Amino acid sequence: MLNPNSRSLYTSALTPPPGMMFDEAVATTFSMDPALLLEAPVYLALMAADGQTDPDPLSVLEAIRRYSKRITVYVQRGRIQVPQIAKPNPLFGFLEEMVVEVTAPGGGVFHPKVWAIRFISPDQSSSMYRLVVLTRNMTTDQSWDLSLQLEGAIAGRKSKSNKPLAHFFKTLPDLATGPTESGRGEQALRFADELHRVQWELPDGFDELTFYLPGTKGFDWEPPMANRMAVISPFCSDEALRALTKKTKAADALISRPESLSALKKETLELFTQCLHLDDAAETEDGEEEDATEQPLATGLHAKVYLFETKYYSDYTHVIMGSANATNAALNASKNVEILVGLVGRKSKVGGIDELLGADGLGEYLVDFDTSKEAKIDALWQAAEESVERARSRIAETALSIECSPGSKDGLWALVLTGEIPSLDGIVSAIAWPITVTRDFAVDILNGDAHGRIGFGEFSASSVTGLIAFELKTNHPDVSARFVLNVPVAGVPEERNSAILQTVISNQEGFLRYLLLLLGDDKVSGLDPGSGSGFAKWLARLADGEDIPLLEELTRTYSRHPERLSEISGLVRDLSQGSQNAIIPEDFLNLWTVFESAIGGRDA
Repeated sequence: MLNPNSRSLYTSALTPPPGMMFDEAVATTFSMDPALLLEAPVYLALMAADGQTDPDPLSVLEAIRRYSKRITVYVQRGRIQVPQIAKPNPLFGFLEEMVVEVTAPGGGVFHPKVWAIRFISPDQSSSMYRLVVLTRNMTTDQSWDLSLQLEGAIAGRKSKSNKPLAHFFKTLPDLATGPTESGRGEQALRFADELHRVQWELPDGFDELTFYLPGTKGFDWEPPMANRMAVISPFCSDEALRALTKKTKAADALISRPESLSALKKETLELFTQCLHLDDAAETEDGEEEDATEQPLATGLHAKVYLFETKYYSDYTHVIMGSANATNAALNASKNVEILVGLVGRKSKVGGIDELLGADGLGEYLVDFDTSKEAKIDALWQAAEESVERARSRIAETALSIECSPGSKDGLWALVLTGEIPSLDGIVSAIAWPITVTRDFAVDILNGDAHGRIGFGEFSASSVTGLIAFELKTNHPDVSARFVLNVPVAGVPEERNSAILQTVISNQEGFLRYLLLLLGDDKVSGLDPGSGSGFAKWLARLADGEDIPLLEELTRTYSRHPERLSEISGLVRDLSQGSQNAIIPEDFLNLWTVFESAIGGRDA
């Protein structure tokens, strides 16, 4: 049921089922690492090409251009992480449209962790959905987490059990904190309609599936009256746990983090037969050091699951998992935006609490919490934490924007952050910089001019972005915060996307290779860009001065995949814009005029 030895990679959820291919996806998360989001399109491109080799910059570029229009991620405003990069990456600029920052209407936080992925058959005659309900965020955190993956086809009738899920996706556009592309909102509504009609295939042994939106009227979660209960939650509150224990005859186990257990009242802990946490030795197998060549092992606890055992003519196990911690804000106060999914199955088929706590479950990784140890509260640290989180929220709530205008030299653009930065009590340093450049370009945001304008400096067009990193420091040496806001930009240079392209496609060889990626009919042409050997042969022919069969490739694409020629038309336009280098070979430009005329004739 909850097998600690069954592990999966975050990106594996994107792998299409046999005979299907990726179409589009909507994801939600509390926090997000932009670098991890960049991996998703690249992974999809590799899967589509059956590629097993590491992608080069050109294939990364094409993957992001191809899939960024079809993936939307909703994230709590102020919780995008600052990417840990060794050098500037202009490709982050392509993420602006993919990321929609949101807030919870009840004054809490947007906390759900869900992927809804739509797959279609190659001929587009059929489609299906995969729903991945997670307890982890879209980050590289290595905590112990839990995920549920469901798949199903779209039926003709709406399913009553899917109504909360459909409502959740329908409301996503209304939570956005700023303007978004109309296509993103339309996508969420389209997903809501289709998810309402999906018939899910249940995991082995389970007979019932229910979705819950804690705190949302009509879709709230009410725990069942049970004989036994176990709770796994990294964060807990006394009030929420007391409410849960009133729903069961026996509260067998509370599994949490040591610091969370230490913060609970003694009488709350005594409501549970066992209070447990992960053994430090569980961070590496058998306490040994981790092999750097292996998949990183989990450390810490981030899973959230509630187990109940009930009896109605037979013994049943209820598994409720998702984003909600056992806290008042998540379960009782109607503040956070959360999502839970409940599964019910016969205990004889799916196991129960004893199996969870046994040697084949989490038992070998758990140790008893020492209730005799009093919580050590560092008042200075706690005050600093409160100050930095309060400052993060105040900046996130401020109406900020970026003004972009021509710089003092040709090819440079001046970026100015506008908006009145509020007073940040307890913060001794506050700086900001575009994430497409390094922290070396950071400027002080506490000393703007009288009109609330802060100049970032002048940058190349490829570095223009609204993704702005902020760093806040307190007097406490161990307390600081770094985060990114997706700030609207006015005056984005027309050649920005062209400039990003030109940073990657910097010569004729790069152009021709990228052209083959766009043509993409690799199995027929034998010029598979994902195959090192095939492309190496092609490059050898180029080096020997042989004619390249571009005419044949373009003609084949024109007849089989004419839509790809529109992408090539955009590529030619973008690489010609503002470029001082002859990136596009003149022979190709002469050839391309023929196909541009043909495209125009077909569209007429």
